Amino acid sequence: MALKKTRVKRRVTQALRRSMTPEDAQEVIAEVAIEVQQKVETQPKIRTPGSIVAGSKVAYTYQDLCKMFPIVTFTPEETIGLTFQGIRVQALEGKEMHVPKCFKNIYDQHRAAMRYGARGMPQVGYVNVEELGAGALPSRATE
Repeated sequence: MALKKTRVKRRVTQALRRSMTPEDAQEVIAEVAIEVQQKVETQPKIRTPGSIVAGSKVAYTYQDLCKMFPIVTFTPEETIGLTFQGIRVQALEGKEMHVPKCFKNIYDQHRAAMRYGARGMPQVGYVNVEELGAGALPSRATE
């Protein structure tokens, strides 16, 4: 952001140097002031999460997530930490939770992945030789 400010300031200074009379310089300053005022009026007054202000991203808060997502109630079957946009919630086994739906979605995805892994399914891109049967892949000796 500092580089952008320096560049703008340099351009305004150059325009002021090029102006022939003090009246021209005052006119340039007045035009720049009008443009700045218009930009300030169009900027949002509330800093929305995820937007970039002054070169840095506005962080989410738990209250922002409560406003963005409906609140759901569920009882986790295991203790696990759930993180969404840098906000962490601890799910305790057997304790009812009232949280934004994004955390419930993460928990559901975790449980689905655990069920998928428990079945012993092969990872994507790998071949399970047992499923193909004996002799499905040539051995190195026959190549």
